[in-house]
Amino acid sequence: MTDLEETLTPLVRRTISDVLQAEGLVTDAMRELVKDEIKDYMRAKLNEDPELKQELKDALNMYMEARARELIAAVKLTKAGAKLSFNMIPPHLREELKGELIKMFEKELNELLLKV
Repeated sequence: MTDLEETLTPLVRRTISDVLQAEGLVTDAMRELVKDEIKDYMRAKLNEDPELKQELKDALNMYMEARARELIAAVKLTKAGAKLSFNMIPPHLREELKGELIKMFEKELNELLLKV
């Protein structure tokens, strides 16, 4: 490789990299503009049809409730699993484990309850 090639190669690579990054920014910005236009179009169509708008709201409420129920089920499954695990531990170690678990979760639970 010549001195000229050694000098120009990194420069060309950097320039190409800069151009590609700029092109990526333009592409991302264009995607966001298209998404905004689609959202505006969808909002306009929803505002033209109050029944459809209400149907969408109802479906969204059902979805959010289902997600909340899923979270409750996961908590209950975790609780049942913890109880089962606790029952599998030899009786002479249960009190020690119980104390450690209380210490571990007490702070986090108090912070969580204060936020609610």
